[in-house]
Formats: sequence, structure tokens, C-alpha cells
Amino acid sequence: GGGGGGGVAAGPLAPEDGTGVYELFGFISHMGANTACGHYVCHIKKGGKWVIFNDRKVAFSEATPLDRGYMYFFRRADA
Repeated sequence: GGGGGGGVAAGPLAPEDGTGVYELFGFISHMGANTACGHYVCHIKKGGKWVIFNDRKVAFSEATPLDRGYMYFFRRADA
């Protein structure tokens, strides 16, 4: 028995759940020749602009590498 689903219903989402539109707000990318050298940095969208967090340096991202991310972060736009 048991198998409680924690209140999450199976099947299609209820209409009152919204459209399910998501927006990208951050991602992790790698700077370096390969994964054996270099390091990872974080890009966050703040106030409509991309900001890069590179160790202790934080700056506006001039050439945001959206196509070179390792992990992307989305948030629900219609919530």
C-alpha cells in the first residue's frame, strides 16, 4: 500500500495551472581550452542585462555565450 504521491495529480495539468511559459534567467558555462583546464562561471540575467560572475569579478557580459552553457536555469514566466 501507501504510494502516496504527495498531493501531485497524475495526468495532464489542470487548466488553472497556466500556460507553462518559462524564461531563461541564468546558466553555467566553462572558460578554458577543455574541461581539464579553465573554470566554470555563472551568467545571470538582471534588469534585462546579462551579468557574469567569474570568481571575485562581477561585470556586465559583453558577449554572452548562450550556446555554450553546461547548465541552464529557467523560471516560470506566468506564475
